[in-house]
Amino acid sequence: MEQNQTHDTWRLGSTELTSRLMLAIPQDAPLEHLGAILEAGAIESATIKVSTDLGAANSDTHAVLREHGVHVLPNTVDAADADDAVRAAHHGASLVGRQWVKLIITQDSEYNVPNPAHLLRAAEQLVNDGFEVFPLIPDDPGLAVELAQLGCAGLMPQGSPAGSGQGIANPLKFRLILERVDVPVLAGAGIGTAADACQALEMGCAGVASAKVIFSADDQEPAARALADAVAAGRLAWRAAEPHT
Repeated sequence: MEQNQTHDTWRLGSTELTSRLMLAIPQDAPLEHLGAILEAGAIESATIKVSTDLGAANSDTHAVLREHGVHVLPNTVDAADADDAVRAAHHGASLVGRQWVKLIITQDSEYNVPNPAHLLRAAEQLVNDGFEVFPLIPDDPGLAVELAQLGCAGLMPQGSPAGSGQGIANPLKFRLILERVDVPVLAGAGIGTAADACQALEMGCAGVASAKVIFSADDQEPAARALADAVAAGRLAWRAAEPHT
């Protein structure tokens, strides 16, 4: 992970960012407060499902994100195998104008439990196609190393199953991933509270991708602000504890 010591910027693939909070936008998320959420959380990046059947709501979401200058990372959440994911990734690239993707392959529609074999196959194909690939993976250090060696630009291990809100269930596995790869690691699922996000950053994650904390809150704007503050606090704690050059 590259960073600027003065402004503490970092890179998500070839994109330089200041905010380490990525908003994961559910398909059924209400849009009336989206702009306010983006502003309250100072959010610079978001991940959203790509579909070949874009409805009005999906198009409106993209419009709001563009209006706020948010970098949109398409995800392949409905892909059941490598071939589906590769097709969805190429479609997403055509929509956002760049070749990058949050690679999700699962046959579990409830918790998005990743399919390692198909992840490896799709990641290799997409890297060869010139994509910056960010796979959603289980908290498996061996798989993380394999995907990094294939050329993935970053990794998004699940702290716990997507939507469960159980936080980082196995911190040791996260630490092993962080120790063994040299690409940015974002907590990609399972963040249920602002404290979970703070923990992820304090451990050394480059950022977090979260939906539940904000979209399940009664008052979403303060939730976005609190989550962003927690991410910043965790990052500050990590920088204070670790030696830096």
